[in-house]
Amino acid sequence: MSTTYRAIFTSDPRNASLARRSIASFASVCGFSEEEVSDIRLAAGEALGNAVEHGKSVRSSGFSVHCTFDGEQLVVEVRDNGSGFAAVPDDGASPLVDRDRGMGIFLMRRLMDDVSYSHNGTLVRLARKRHGEIQENLEA
Repeated sequence: MSTTYRAIFTSDPRNASLARRSIASFASVCGFSEEEVSDIRLAAGEALGNAVEHGKSVRSSGFSVHCTFDGEQLVVEVRDNGSGFAAVPDDGASPLVDRDRGMGIFLMRRLMDDVSYSHNGTLVRLARKRHGEIQENLEA
């Protein structure tokens, strides 16, 4: 059984906070521990902040969130309408990819099991397996 959450938001910065809380609630319902939910919330917040900041285009702005949980792994996809960015090295060692910017990509990679980008970075995929104490909150 697969459980999903999907939403579309305008690029208002307040919506990043709303989306972050929604993703955390979804992870909690999927049985992730409080610590895991905290990690997921932080990683998703970084992806959402980038979507709000860089996701504007001449045609449209905003971002979408699509979460799935297959009973073992949570996948969070954040898509925006921006022009994207150049590929980021996946060395995992350096927290500062760009010294003028923050540590968002580094944090996402440290907190999640897998982080990938497609469509020039306008689609960020975060994946996390449930490792903590199993909390069965999903309805059968």
